[in-house]
Amino acid sequence: MNKTLRRMVFVALYVALAIVLDMIKEMIPFLNMPQGGSINIALIPIVVASFHLGVEYGLLAGGLWWGITSLMGLNEWFLNVPQYIIDYILPSVVIGLAGVFYRKKTVFEMEAGIVLAMVLRTLALVLSGVYFWPDEVAAGSAAAWTASLAYNLPYCIATMVMLMVVTPLLVKQLRLERQ
Repeated sequence: MNKTLRRMVFVALYVALAIVLDMIKEMIPFLNMPQGGSINIALIPIVVASFHLGVEYGLLAGGLWWGITSLMGLNEWFLNVPQYIIDYILPSVVIGLAGVFYRKKTVFEMEAGIVLAMVLRTLALVLSGVYFWPDEVAAGSAAAWTASLAYNLPYCIATMVMLMVVTPLLVKQLRLERQ
């Protein structure tokens, strides 16, 4: 089978798994925050795709995951185009950067990539909270930054820790070779 075709098949499988996990996550109340955001188990296959197929295919998987879940109505909070990009598209795509350091296939490289991807994802979510979702405070104010950080950091850190524990175990157990 053509190498590019094989990678695209893997991308489709990873995206399908992410969508299923996204739907399962919606049924588990303690994973979801009251005003959006979650400990997102759907990120696992996107991160694995980045390690398995490379960053470009990880980014593609993240983008396709966003697009399909949007069509399914899972990304439904729309204020304006910049908010939607910063709140949904960017955080979904940047998670595909997790494989950026994955050269010698060490756990340290995996975890460094996960930290980078999650820092960028968290930054996008915090910026969205500061400029588009401030409750009773001025957008961009110190109070908006404090509120956005207080809301987004706990579930983003929990997601990062979950990814740092689960992903290396999965990659090792599945014995995935870079395609």
